Amino acid sequence: MAGLRRRYYSDLLRRIAPFLSVFAAVYVATSLIFYELERSSGITLFNSFYWAIVTISTAGYGDIVPTNTFAKVDAMATLFIQIFLLGYLITVIATAVTSEQQKRSLGLLGTDLEGHIVVLGYTSVGRAAVRELLAQEQRVAVIAESAEEVPNIRALAPEGRLYATYGAAADRDILERANVPAAHSVIVCTSDDATNMIAALNVRALAPSVRVVVSVQRPELRDTLRSAGVTYVASPSDMGGRLCASAAFEPDVAVALEDLSAGDVRSDIQEYLLSERSPLVSLAFDAAAAEVRERTGCLLIGYARPGKNGEFETSINPSADIALRAGDAVILLGTVANTARFRRWFGVDQGR
Repeated sequence: MAGLRRRYYSDLLRRIAPFLSVFAAVYVATSLIFYELERSSGITLFNSFYWAIVTISTAGYGDIVPTNTFAKVDAMATLFIQIFLLGYLITVIATAVTSEQQKRSLGLLGTDLEGHIVVLGYTSVGRAAVRELLAQEQRVAVIAESAEEVPNIRALAPEGRLYATYGAAADRDILERANVPAAHSVIVCTSDDATNMIAALNVRALAPSVRVVVSVQRPELRDTLRSAGVTYVASPSDMGGRLCASAAFEPDVAVALEDLSAGDVRSDIQEYLLSERSPLVSLAFDAAAAEVRERTGCLLIGYARPGKNGEFETSINPSADIALRAGDAVILLGTVANTARFRRWFGVDQGR
């Protein structure tokens, strides 16, 4: 949070700059006046400046004192001015601290999070996404629509893992406040499809390489958003409809799908990216599946591979002789204990 501290100290310095200017003016003026009034008694200019700082600081050592009426009046005026200056300084600092605390509690100072996932909109979809991301130990920044939602969001996780603020999701200043340019992914899920489209376009303009996921109410917008550079478009109504249809005649399949999509249950589906040093590179899919099963207990159920346009194409239960290669992403199914064992063996965290 070094950037936040710099912004805070910069704001504090800006607030006390008038005090420093007045203090310097009073210090120089009273020193020169005292020098002119006491010069006949042999005081030097250095001693005048020394007397002024001792007097203004109220230390009052008494080694140099005014010897005439006008010099005493100068000393009294300096002390009165110092009382008002001290009160002003205390007020400025107290106001700055209170203001910083209020801004910080509402996320108005911004965040220094990097590699995080930004959720635009704390709707029902946004709340579910935030809970899932936190369960997966991801760092999350949330932009809610109103200030009243921010305290409830902040209570979900420590500050180092969760940042929350409020504002218009499509506003570029708000996106920069959530540090979108340094984010890993952005989930756009406000309650309005038009706002989602504008927000997705602004995110893409602000961070061309970030992954953008958009939730829409109208599935017909999927192609439009994909052509605008959105990585993935989700339609909760479509997904919910398919689950309901499945539950009508194959209820256990629907329950299994719902459980597997959540990270806080006994089993989970996870994705891992292969590098040149990954133990599964160059293995045929059936050999890789056997290796994963033997070492971790997980089931290798598919893989994803970049296509000609750079987008990943997913294959579930592929041909047994398909060779895995660096750059592929493997998809596996396992219990919490098994997936933890896979992460230790594989050497990297899940996700792409």
